[in-house]
Amino acid sequence: MRMDKVILRTVLTTLLSIVMLFGVMLLALSLIFPGTMMQLTYDLGMTASSVKYASRAYKRTDDVYYVAFATETSIVLEDAEMIEEYGLDLIEDDEFTAYCQIRNDEIAAQNETAESGDKIELSYQQYVYGQVTMAQYSQGKKTEAVGTAFAGLHGTFPKNNAAAILFLTAVKMGDTDTVATVKAKILEICNTLDTASEDYQYASDLLSILNG
Repeated sequence: MRMDKVILRTVLTTLLSIVMLFGVMLLALSLIFPGTMMQLTYDLGMTASSVKYASRAYKRTDDVYYVAFATETSIVLEDAEMIEEYGLDLIEDDEFTAYCQIRNDEIAAQNETAESGDKIELSYQQYVYGQVTMAQYSQGKKTEAVGTAFAGLHGTFPKNNAAAILFLTAVKMGDTDTVATVKAKILEICNTLDTASEDYQYASDLLSILNG
């Protein structure tokens, strides 16, 4: 009987040592290699944890890839607070424009082989701005949402842009204050656009929804 207890104690001690060692290894990986942990947890289906590791990797390396990963994964999780936090970090990153170009090139390549109905008619820039805008709006941050929506336009008005998405959402929600604010800003942009341009036509068609 004593021998059985000794064996059991030895087995339990070994298992405890393995668990402790595994824990130490995970801690070391999370501290030293957050990027590795980001991918590992994502592959294991621990999506929320992968966002946190991506954030740590971004703070350590300042690599735009990690904050883009955190933003896109937060979008998948439909977590408005995280979308706003990481999305704003992504937009404000110095490499955002260059990263958007890479993603837009990927979208263009996919569209070349896609059926007409499956083509993506939205730039990566407006995808990010739109997601952040709607994340803010869903949290009741209407002023911030309007600011974000128009910050990415730079005097243009492409199809499916963040401001258009916000406008249509506000119309659907019966949010007359936001509709009025967005409408006024769209009209300001229209005054600077060539009336023969696609941007002007799209903006005009959008505003005609109110008249209809």
